[in-house]
Amino acid sequence: MTSTPATGIVQCSESIREAVESVFSALAVLESEASERLNAIGRKGRRPGTSDLAALQPTIQAPLSEQGDRFNGTGVVMAPDVLADAACHLEWWQRTGGQRPRPLRLNLDPQSESFYDYTLKPWFVTPRDEGHGTVMGPYVDLHCAGLYILTFTRPLTANGEFVGVVGADVPVAAFEQLVAPSLKHLGGEAVVITSEAQVLAANTPTWAVGERARELLDAEAGVEREAVRAPEVHWSVIRVESSAVG
Repeated sequence: MTSTPATGIVQCSESIREAVESVFSALAVLESEASERLNAIGRKGRRPGTSDLAALQPTIQAPLSEQGDRFNGTGVVMAPDVLADAACHLEWWQRTGGQRPRPLRLNLDPQSESFYDYTLKPWFVTPRDEGHGTVMGPYVDLHCAGLYILTFTRPLTANGEFVGVVGADVPVAAFEQLVAPSLKHLGGEAVVITSEAQVLAANTPTWAVGERARELLDAEAGVEREAVRAPEVHWSVIRVESSAVG
């Protein structure tokens, strides 16, 4: 049976949902191990330290080798004052081409002009305040060699309390490869777009990744749209049906 256009866009949306969930599934091992380790430390009546997070390095680094170019960085970012020996801390590792992963070093001194206050970033705020995962981007992350990336994060809890987030930086180019086949099958011009009107992926060079396409998001005619039904994102698949949007 030949798929109708409506069926095609629904299937495309579903494939994007699966791509999103596959990233969070890859983070589940790290989330589970970090939570278990911190719970065990809490049961012993002591606060965790940076050395306890350092013990997670093999689990943090595993996706960087197992997932190929799909992940640029992974790790754990702690809430302030959770650790006994650091007010703020992240155990985050990045890919370095064919070399071993390297730790991401940020200025976490609040007295410094270049202080990186990650507690203000949406990828930290949403899991902390709303208790669920989120995806931030696309944006150019200077800490990832200027790559366009998506940051996936989920809340990390220990002993029933929020203690930070686990996350991954996914290059948009790698994410595009996951969703491009279903976009191409739609025919015509089709894009994946965020609620902020940023283009995530497209099946035509008309729309560039990161480009603002408010005319597509606001159009009431000339487009067909389907929401991506993943709770962590507010994205839509939009297929341009006519030249009414330009």
